Amino acid sequence: MGFLLSNYQLTICILLYSLIFCFSSSSSAHLCHNDESTALLQFKQLFSFNCSACDCSAYSAPFTDHWKEGTDCCAWDGVTCDNTTSHVIGLDLYCNCLYGTIHPNSSLFNLVHLQHLDLSLNNFNHSQILPSFGRFTNLTHLNLNYSSLSGPIQSSSREDWQGNNFTNSIFHIQKLQELSLAGNRELTGKLASFINGTLRHLRHLRSLDLSSTGFTGELPNSIGQLENLEELYLYDCNFSGTIPTSFGNLKKLRTLDLGGNNLTNGQFPSSISHLRNLEELYLDDCNFCGTIPTSLGNLKKLRMLDLGWNNMINGQFPSSIGHLKNLEELYLQHCNFFGTIPAWLGNLKKLRILYLPGNNLINDQFPSSIGHLKNLVELKLADCNFSGTIPRSLTNLTRLISLDLSHNNFEGPIPQLFSNFSQLQSIDFSNNQLTGPIPSSITGLPNLQYLYLGSNSINGTIPPSLFHLVNLTDLDLSSNNFSDTVELDTFAKLEYLFFLDLSNSGLSLTTTNSTPSSFRNITTLRLSSCNINKIPEFLKTRMEWLYMLDLSNNHLNEELNPLCNLHSLEYLDLSNNQFGGLIPTCLGNFSGYLMVLNLQSNNFSGTIPETFGYASSLKELDISNNGLQGVLPRSLVNCTNLEILNLCHNFIEDAFPFWLENLPRLMIIVLRDNKFHGPIEQPRERLAFTNLHIIDMSHNDFTGTLPSKYFESMYSMMMDDEDKSSVNYMGPRYGYYYSVTIMNKGLEMKLIRIITIFKAIDFSHNKFHGNIPISIGRLKALCVLNFSGNGLTGLIPMSLGDLTKLESLDLSQNKLSGEIPQQLTKLTFLEVLNFSQNNLTGLIPRGGQFETFSNTSYEGNLGLCGFPLSKNCGNVQIAESPTLPSSFSHNFKFKFDGFGWEAVLMGYGCGVLLGLLIGSCIIQRKEEWLVRIFGVKMCQHGKRSKKVWKKLAHTKSIINCL
Repeated sequence: MGFLLSNYQLTICILLYSLIFCFSSSSSAHLCHNDESTALLQFKQLFSFNCSACDCSAYSAPFTDHWKEGTDCCAWDGVTCDNTTSHVIGLDLYCNCLYGTIHPNSSLFNLVHLQHLDLSLNNFNHSQILPSFGRFTNLTHLNLNYSSLSGPIQSSSREDWQGNNFTNSIFHIQKLQELSLAGNRELTGKLASFINGTLRHLRHLRSLDLSSTGFTGELPNSIGQLENLEELYLYDCNFSGTIPTSFGNLKKLRTLDLGGNNLTNGQFPSSISHLRNLEELYLDDCNFCGTIPTSLGNLKKLRMLDLGWNNMINGQFPSSIGHLKNLEELYLQHCNFFGTIPAWLGNLKKLRILYLPGNNLINDQFPSSIGHLKNLVELKLADCNFSGTIPRSLTNLTRLISLDLSHNNFEGPIPQLFSNFSQLQSIDFSNNQLTGPIPSSITGLPNLQYLYLGSNSINGTIPPSLFHLVNLTDLDLSSNNFSDTVELDTFAKLEYLFFLDLSNSGLSLTTTNSTPSSFRNITTLRLSSCNINKIPEFLKTRMEWLYMLDLSNNHLNEELNPLCNLHSLEYLDLSNNQFGGLIPTCLGNFSGYLMVLNLQSNNFSGTIPETFGYASSLKELDISNNGLQGVLPRSLVNCTNLEILNLCHNFIEDAFPFWLENLPRLMIIVLRDNKFHGPIEQPRERLAFTNLHIIDMSHNDFTGTLPSKYFESMYSMMMDDEDKSSVNYMGPRYGYYYSVTIMNKGLEMKLIRIITIFKAIDFSHNKFHGNIPISIGRLKALCVLNFSGNGLTGLIPMSLGDLTKLESLDLSQNKLSGEIPQQLTKLTFLEVLNFSQNNLTGLIPRGGQFETFSNTSYEGNLGLCGFPLSKNCGNVQIAESPTLPSSFSHNFKFKFDGFGWEAVLMGYGCGVLLGLLIGSCIIQRKEEWLVRIFGVKMCQHGKRSKKVWKKLAHTKSIINCL
């Protein structure tokens, strides 16, 4: 018995000893190696922490702050160690606010046991991908997304490192399975070279992401040799050419993303249909045309298909999609499909997301097939030409989270559907023709976060039930016909509200009960045309998140100093109010985020604050229609992002601000109706105003000649290569668009949105003199040209006929002479023409748009004749005589009163002959006279130069005609 007991005790001891040994071994296994701990700390010390310089600054904080010397690095955030060897095998510094440069001798490269390395969403300040990355021979996953890397990927021949000779480069990390370099726009090189370098060593590569990089060239055939690829992302790289047939060799491919590339216009690539394992396919915005082949239906495993923004895919909805029974997400937006939504769409029972906006569907009732898709969680049918009422068949889609029917022609009241959509989080019914009140049943949506009802004809009052939607973050009721007076603070009950737009809604807002604690989370507040007569109290406190504030078109007349606490503003619109006094300097002292400042149509006086010139992000400055005086502050030259400067209708007294030519992004300059004066000198810069779209300097006191050198550098007005397949408007972002009032087609016109292809020059009502520069004819994209009300002389240049986009031409109230050039009949877009009150003569051209202009276009030119004037030009049309040189007939087309054309020719011939006789005598005496007359010198051997002989021969041919 004692023997058994001792064996039992021995067994217990052995077990205890084993547990202690295992515990101690396990503990020691997790203790980081000193050299690796030191390497990590040294790597951390090489960088500063600048979250604002990283793409994820709003969501991150540097967790390397917790790395401390003397502690176990295996327990540090972002560090993973091997359980057996304790070596660092994983380093995840994703979005850690690192800012600085990665050097070749960085201690990072001492972590040779790394298997996973993620440095994405930091800012490595244009560092290159160095040969030293080749030291990570055990690396399987490398993620350098959006890290501000630049240049080509470097490789070296052979290096000696820790006694081992090997070739360095990421191409030689032979165990690499996942490589992601997305978002590094300055990372350059030919895609073919990169793929060929990859082929030599990275045979195990399963995932490759080069999206949004600077790699260029065509998609190479060699990419088909990466046969182990399961994921390939080449989105938004501007690759060209066609999708090669070798893509069909990537049999293991599950995800393919080629969207946003400049592929050659062509048919849908048939090679894609061979990828039978494909689950996700992104081919959006790739310039495909024609129809989608039936072979697409072979991709039976496809769960996600995006063919959006291929505007040339013309035809009916492709029936091949109906065979993809596993589809969960389908994106076909802006594909130029027409007809009706097919019935087979209802067979895609697994479909969760359906996007069809922007297609040319026949005006029709809502398709019943969509009512069968009971698994839908997102449905977007915006801009599809639907009409009628919103259908009740939507009630079948009880799992909907997001519903977008915006930009259609739906009419009638908003239906009482909401009780069936308990999970609905987003509703967008904006830009329709809906009427009636907001239904009270909206309270049946407890999870609703986004409600967009703007730009309809909804009327009535705001239902109290709306304020029970406690999770609402975005509310748009703008541009409707409400008839209600509401206390603004009532909306503050929605404590999570970020976005509120009540502009032009018909609501009258009172602010009497507004408290400083209201709208604590608001980021966008649009209250234009809401009959507000007092600035709300909460706006007078510091609001950390407010970036857009629109109080325009109200009755505000207080001091603006209380708004000086809004340091986070990016957009501030206080236009069309009754503010007066001096403009507060604090508006220019806002943080570097301020992009738009609109103070037009108030009663401000005094000078423009110098502080405006230190708003580094400023894109729009509109202080027009006030009573501002003084000079334009030179400090504005610091606003290098400025795109629109509007100063019209003030009393600013200054010379032409030539220094504005240093602002490379300036698109619109409006100096109209001020006291600017003096000549416009030559440009100081070789490239001045290259991006200018609109310049209006009318109704000032400018003198001298028109600035021909400036016209020669206005490249944006010369270029007519903008994409006209879609309408683009000027404006920074977030749906904000620039607006401007100009003289267009004889009328003062406010452009609520400025289309990017609109180009205009207005120098009218100044004191310019001299000729119209021929260089104006180079501005081929010009739509409006107005030089009226000056003292311009000379001929109308024939080069104006090259302005083929011109819609309005006004040269009235000048001293122009000569004939109207026949070349102007080529201006097929010309709608308004005004040559009145000049000294023009001759026959008015016929043809083209000239057949549409009335007498008022030519009145006050006593020498003009022909249609549409009642004055007859006579029986002989010298312009059509075949015996006269074109240069001669251009100046003598009409019959003078009292003289026939024969007498004119005889007089002209005699004068020329007499001039030649006198000239020959002078030439024998004074060579310099010849230089003055013909611009050439005599040859050394007593012979006339070729240019002189040519001019004399031409003159002789005219005499022979007599």
